Amino acid sequence: MQGILRKPTRSSIRIKGGLFAVWLAALTLLGGAGLAHAQSAEEELYLDPITVTATRTPERLSDVADSVEVFGPDRIESLLPGDALDFLSEGAGVILPQTSGRGGQASLFLRGSESNFTSVMIDGFKLTFPDGSAYDFGHLSPEWIGTAEVLKGPQSPLYGSDAASGVMNFLPEVGKPGEAPSFTVRARGGSDDTFEEAFKLKGGTAKSGYAATLSRLDTEGHLPNDGYYRTVGTVALDHFFSDKAKLRFLYHANQNRYDIPGPAHAGYREPNKYGRNTEQLIGARAHLKPFSWLEYVPRVSLYLRDTLFENMPDAHNPGSDKTDTSGTRLHFDNQVNVRLSGEQIGLRALRRSTSTLGIEWETEDISVESAYENDFGAGENEYDSDRRATSFYAQQQFQFEGGLTLAVGARADNFDVGEDETTGKLSASYKIPGTGARFRGAVGEGIKRPSFAELLDVYGPGNPNLKSERQRSWEAGFDQFFAGKKLKFSATYYVNDVDDLIAYSFTPFDNGTNYENIQKARVKGAEVSLSLLDFHDFTAHASLNTMDTVALETEGLGAPNYVEGEPLLRRPDWWWSASISYHPDRLRASLRVNTVSDRWDIDDSAPWPYPRVVNPGFTRVDLALSLDVVKERISMFDKTRKSRLKELTLELKVNNALDEEYDAIYGFGAPGVQWFAGVRAIF
Repeated sequence: MQGILRKPTRSSIRIKGGLFAVWLAALTLLGGAGLAHAQSAEEELYLDPITVTATRTPERLSDVADSVEVFGPDRIESLLPGDALDFLSEGAGVILPQTSGRGGQASLFLRGSESNFTSVMIDGFKLTFPDGSAYDFGHLSPEWIGTAEVLKGPQSPLYGSDAASGVMNFLPEVGKPGEAPSFTVRARGGSDDTFEEAFKLKGGTAKSGYAATLSRLDTEGHLPNDGYYRTVGTVALDHFFSDKAKLRFLYHANQNRYDIPGPAHAGYREPNKYGRNTEQLIGARAHLKPFSWLEYVPRVSLYLRDTLFENMPDAHNPGSDKTDTSGTRLHFDNQVNVRLSGEQIGLRALRRSTSTLGIEWETEDISVESAYENDFGAGENEYDSDRRATSFYAQQQFQFEGGLTLAVGARADNFDVGEDETTGKLSASYKIPGTGARFRGAVGEGIKRPSFAELLDVYGPGNPNLKSERQRSWEAGFDQFFAGKKLKFSATYYVNDVDDLIAYSFTPFDNGTNYENIQKARVKGAEVSLSLLDFHDFTAHASLNTMDTVALETEGLGAPNYVEGEPLLRRPDWWWSASISYHPDRLRASLRVNTVSDRWDIDDSAPWPYPRVVNPGFTRVDLALSLDVVKERISMFDKTRKSRLKELTLELKVNNALDEEYDAIYGFGAPGVQWFAGVRAIF
């Protein structure tokens, strides 16, 4: 599907922006009308949850100065997601375009930053690819995710070089000690010969809690040679030795295969092109609390990944190429937390002081084997290398009685290849007593260590003297609770300055390598969000984002991705997302609308250097509907006796209900209307 060369129009912005304003006004009126509605502690946690990602220690969200968005279980489940993309793309500041349909590559541009600037984790264990490339969210399944936390802004002082623009942490839902075991079965079928099956076991013993999930996805896709297949398994186990010692074990495996139909301009004629990924994460974490004020949290994890890409000969392309890449990461983290009250240290104005100190050590290695054959000849290449890093980090948090929170953090990274780095950040927030209002701000810097290919001789001469790419950011925000904390309004303005971006040149630089730190960019943006909690069985979320991006320096070597004075690729000028859920006793119905403005992209069907084109904006509407036939062992047809099932739910999901034709990424047509229907049973 070809894009239309046109620029964003003010009229389209006014129309779609007006629709968003009407939506916000409606939610505000609904929230104001609910002032007298009673609220439980559980409801309050919905809009003010506990977050562990922002500070590495559990904190109430309203006590954290950084920008954090939390997707809780209810919010995730209301959308009946088939992929994690279904709910993540609703996040403020989240740009997550995907090539074509399910299984297509999906890269995150958090607040407009680079796609490999966000650290991805499972329960604090790194899932980011060891080779330094961008994480592919297209293969992330949702059935094991209990909570997802998106921490925005440079977080390298706490989380290292992969967190230059933020952190995305996925937390599994694990049973509690003494919890009765439950077994969940879910099955769906629908468009494009799609079949999904998921199983989940959760519960606890006297001193342990556990959860295990297994899922399978098969779909033929909406294009020729567009099949996708995914098998995912996750196991989490908690064991409580005492109230002062507990251990968590985590295992996660994801194996997927995706066919690649080829470019749109060639009629999707690639019958023999595919990719395959296998990843495993094994992690263990202890929580040791010898004293009420002292906590020691050691972590160890092993990440294994193997990726195969193969393009076999066919009528469209008589050549062939094959690349097999293996990568591993062994990571150790030793964290110490010291928590003291103001009374303990003799400061009455201080509510709590939390000091965090830690040392990390990791080693990463990568192995590449490739072979090709075309009109110019044939060849084979092999590459194997590793690198190490030792890091020290520290953070100090102060929470004062008057509503002031301060946090300062710093980190020193020692790299065996490339330059050593130091980063830091400062954040603060202030709650105005009795008003439900809070002001917050943060300033900091993050780094992205050069990838293996950029540092070392993987696909050409690397440059071991490269500096890390660096992002310096500041932000200012405001939060306001209304209607007894049933309605939350948030607004944030941020500026990202990215320096030392690494440019690639086909012709080697004067130093004989293909890479050099010569590019700069700037991103300015604003986020406005509104969340409504359970007003007359309605829950709603809405966010509006605006963004201005520009490449500042390129030395002529950034084309087509970076053109000096021009916007960055795949970053829209504005976008908004809104969802509303109606959930009376047994019924849950959700409507989600996502509108994205025009944005610049590249046309890779043309000769190199690929020309820049404008990818037209779009509006996508998704629907989700579920009905509890059995709830709490009571059937809707016979309420006089208890069922053997705890729950039995019928589900219907419709994606792109208005059949919008659009390319999330230029040249990769998104699917039309897709529907999926199924059943979920809990025993």
